[in-house]
Amino acid sequence: MKNWMIAIVAVFALGTVLFLSDRKVETPSGVDLIRNPTQYAEANGKAANLAFEIFRKADSGGSITEDDKAKLREAEKYFEAMRLYNPTVVQSNFGAGKCFMLVGEKERAAERFEQAVMNRNIDPEKDKPDFNLTVYESMALLSEVTLDLAVEEIANRNSLSQANDPVGAAAAKKRSDNYFAKALDYSNQAVSAVPRATRYLVGRANILLALKRDADAKKDIARAKALDPNDLRVKMLAKLVGL
Repeated sequence: MKNWMIAIVAVFALGTVLFLSDRKVETPSGVDLIRNPTQYAEANGKAANLAFEIFRKADSGGSITEDDKAKLREAEKYFEAMRLYNPTVVQSNFGAGKCFMLVGEKERAAERFEQAVMNRNIDPEKDKPDFNLTVYESMALLSEVTLDLAVEEIANRNSLSQANDPVGAAAAKKRSDNYFAKALDYSNQAVSAVPRATRYLVGRANILLALKRDADAKKDIARAKALDPNDLRVKMLAKLVGL
């Protein structure tokens, strides 16, 4: 059984055991167990009130303050409780992933974004108008987070090499290679789904530059520049590669 299916089955099993109990029970995230659609909607509203304005600020390039991070950590508790109630929903996995990403918990963010993508065919809300956009955004953010993890593993490999630990260095290289492959795969899927999304092109260009595929990166940067020449991220990359 695939790992993501095992995770869903395990969460369902735990949720069923807790749901059948009459006791008031806290979820692993620290908020009360959600037992019905009304409580789910209330948790969703609380998570949205805490996180969505911060999400918008981050998307527009704004800085995330310590107060913002505290709100995101509170919001992630509700998203995690929503996942426990119904682990097949893309939106709660996406929300949790974005909270984890913005507070710097990259591995947990990657897990949630990947689960969001995996859930795209089993989510009961998959026929909603904006559903696919959330899936594509999950792909793009997953590629960004895994790129960061790949770069961290490169630094780790270099440190281990300097410390004369060839076994550790080789393991770090393998992890970085896996992260790079995953980052590029999901970035390709996001760009293929929304080819005119400037940010997705910029994201893939960053991965290609990290992989030293400069010619391919220039193509994405040129496309992004044609779509939005005033985008600051596009300007920075264009200057970097001489476009």
